[in-house]
Amino acid sequence: MEVRCIYEARSALGESALWSPKEQALYWLDQMRPEIHRLDPATEKDVKFAFDLPPQLGGLVPCKNGGMALAAADGITLLSPDMKSRTTLVNPIAGRPNLSFNDAKCDRQGRLWAGTTDRLEKEPLGRLYRIDPDGTATSVADGFICSNGPSFSPDGRIMYHTCSSERVINAYDIDLRTGQASNRRVFARIDPTAGVPDGSTVDAEGYLWTTHWGGWRITRYAPDGRIDREIPIPVKNVTSCAFGGATMDTLFVTTASAENDNGRWVYMDDAGFDAAPLTGGIFAIDVGVKGLPEPFFGV
Repeated sequence: MEVRCIYEARSALGESALWSPKEQALYWLDQMRPEIHRLDPATEKDVKFAFDLPPQLGGLVPCKNGGMALAAADGITLLSPDMKSRTTLVNPIAGRPNLSFNDAKCDRQGRLWAGTTDRLEKEPLGRLYRIDPDGTATSVADGFICSNGPSFSPDGRIMYHTCSSERVINAYDIDLRTGQASNRRVFARIDPTAGVPDGSTVDAEGYLWTTHWGGWRITRYAPDGRIDREIPIPVKNVTSCAFGGATMDTLFVTTASAENDNGRWVYMDDAGFDAAPLTGGIFAIDVGVKGLPEPFFGV
């Protein structure tokens, strides 16, 4: 199985891969720079949008009426369809500069799920929130250092949520009508030798694909939590993945070059990139399985 680097992005911390079926393009974030990008795999042209952004970004999701929602250190904001303006929807972490929103995904009913992380990645300050289209933010779970990878089963009845520092992926039952999450249980535990679980996505067969920070790999988990397969990635820190392409059977993958040294981010210099040019790059893998388009936030 060929793992292709389609763009040597030299990102500090590439994140939140998001495929636009309409544009046939991949949106992605550089979390720590911070930047929002759009990559056209056909032309390999990458565009950076000129937003005034907070110091840390988290997740990007599409909106029903055009534009996108961004989860970041200044809460949940809405990006206009022309990608030129940004307005605040809700910020439940206002006044908490030590926190930032991280990964975010929408369920099939148009609700946004986004978790927070301790920016120093030391204390269990993180919460998982459900954000309704009217801007109401409900705390669903708490007590973790770094929230990652909310993803939903094809029928929307199961949510997978990653507690990265604990190396645990939990599953929840979701009430489709109310959005209530219940029956939290451990779906998978990640061996320390496999790094730390990071962003994820679910394919059309209901299998969970999880990236591994520090693990040089992506893992596909069966619905029962069994490891179905592992794909080696030629970069240490693998951060997020999303299905895309003309037939939705290409897995796009972001990676990072930065390292967290006891709460301090260390960034790769030009000499480091010259020696390891794929680090922080964007990859594409034809995995032989189809994914599903990401659901829209109902705004």
